[in-house]
Amino acid sequence: MPITNVPAFTKIPSRDDPPAEFSADVDSFLSEIPDRALASNQQAQEVNAAAEQVATQAAAVAEASAAFESGVNADRWAAGDYSDGDAVWSPTDGLTYRAKADFTSAIDPATDPANWHNLNPVAKAKDEMTRLALVFAANF
Repeated sequence: MPITNVPAFTKIPSRDDPPAEFSADVDSFLSEIPDRALASNQQAQEVNAAAEQVATQAAAVAEASAAFESGVNADRWAAGDYSDGDAVWSPTDGLTYRAKADFTSAIDPATDPANWHNLNPVAKAKDEMTRLALVFAANF
């Protein structure tokens, strides 16, 4: 995303210049201030928009990272009570699942999609992190 450059002053007046030159330089200097102010405001808006995009992408990367991490550190599923977000791996298929809500599980996650979100393959989360990093790099 290109960011507006604030233009430099053509010439900054110097007290050492002769009066006629100094006066002309001051007039030129003062005439350039409005364009610099407009460019500065535009630049601030663009930087704020870029910061919002970075925050959004950082949140998505954090979410993907958490999904990846929870899948890597998942415990083996066993019948019992689970909390929303708990991750387990199924002894039936070896894949990782996350609880969709607080509930008591009596059915293997591999056959209970109503209560378990399939996190697999775990590489999916890692791929999403890579994709988001590439999007970020391309935009900034």
